[in-house]
Amino acid sequence: MAILALSVLPRSNEVMMPNESNSVKCGNCGNLNPSTVDKCSYCGHRLRWGPVIVKALAGLVVLSGGYFSWTSCSQTLIPIPSPSPTYSLTSSPQVTTPSPIVSPDSNPTPTPSPPVPTTSPIVSPDSNPTPTPLPQLPNATTYRSLAEVPNVPKGVIRYGGSTTFAVLEDKDKGDAITAIKKAHPEFNLIYIEPPPGEKPGSGSGLRMLIEGQISIARSSRPLKDDEFERARNRNFTLEQIPVAIDGIAFYVNPELMNQGVKGITLTQAQNIFTGKVKNWKEIGGPDIEIAPFSRDPIDGGTPEFFQETVLRKQALGSNVQIARDTTESIRKVAINSGGIGYATASEVINQIMIRSLPLARSANSSFISPCSDNNCTAVNKATFTDGSYPITRQLFVIIKRDGSIAEQAGVAYADMLLSDEGQKLLDKAGFVPIRNNPR
Repeated sequence: MAILALSVLPRSNEVMMPNESNSVKCGNCGNLNPSTVDKCSYCGHRLRWGPVIVKALAGLVVLSGGYFSWTSCSQTLIPIPSPSPTYSLTSSPQVTTPSPIVSPDSNPTPTPSPPVPTTSPIVSPDSNPTPTPLPQLPNATTYRSLAEVPNVPKGVIRYGGSTTFAVLEDKDKGDAITAIKKAHPEFNLIYIEPPPGEKPGSGSGLRMLIEGQISIARSSRPLKDDEFERARNRNFTLEQIPVAIDGIAFYVNPELMNQGVKGITLTQAQNIFTGKVKNWKEIGGPDIEIAPFSRDPIDGGTPEFFQETVLRKQALGSNVQIARDTTESIRKVAINSGGIGYATASEVINQIMIRSLPLARSANSSFISPCSDNNCTAVNKATFTDGSYPITRQLFVIIKRDGSIAEQAGVAYADMLLSDEGQKLLDKAGFVPIRNNPR
């Protein structure tokens, strides 16, 4: 609450006594009263209405919410703007509305995670910039193991969002979620599917987070302005914490590579998925009609990222078939002789039904495989790290900054994935750790 102070202090040792110059004569009894009072000290008769009006005006100023300072030299009121709240992983505005999701036994202050850069090394078709290396983390507090992460809430924690993170539940790829539950048994993570009619992905997960259906969202793309705005309209903010680097890989029916398809450029990929190129012979392949498959950009972070960066915000071509998820897309490509799709690279490796397709920035660039070996048993982390692979991006944990259990859970989850053990689990899942050198 702002306060208006308009006081004038007497000089030291000066006593204010009533006289003709500094007194007010009572109209009822005729006695002199000090000019600072509004009622007669003898009979109680009101002397004047001025002080009452001044007090009323002062009260209005107090209620106005602004801060003011009275300067004796200029005799003017100078407004001092109220400080804006600042947000970080260690502090947030306190909101009295509790989270409707979980009710843990305690609610300590969220713990710090290391600040990390939020700019992904993204490239555009036909561009050939100097590869952007993986950003280095500044000196920051991190944890060696999942179990060392403090202030982890107890209870059922609902999470959702990007299907890119689904490999974290894969027992053959580290099963990070099980490892987290083992380190913190009372941190009960439960994946929540979107409502009927919606497809799982970053977009639907972020909507569920904003609307209070989940406590943690995982996203394969950065937050959008309208998502920040929707959160502010509900009196909280969103914070995106990058935890890993990922690459986008194309995959095709194996027969195409057996018939001479060696790879595609970014421009060719753009033309295929916008419907400008509809036969493989147009780009040096066999005379087979192209059958492109994609997830819906409205729901998924990967297809949305693909549309914005590779397609340059152009719409998908009318010949592009929409698949519910990557699993469905891979199956359809595998049975269609001209099939092609795309997905996060970690979902493409070790798939015997399809073949990963090398990618080039331009016609004058070399093809780079998203796989580290001919059998595609692992992703090409070296090229993802140094930025030479044409399409890479950051993966995010989204924290709901509302002072509730949802915020505490999001901070703890991000801290775990950024710990040494968490980064190794992400590495095993097929991602590039955001921290270059986990100890």
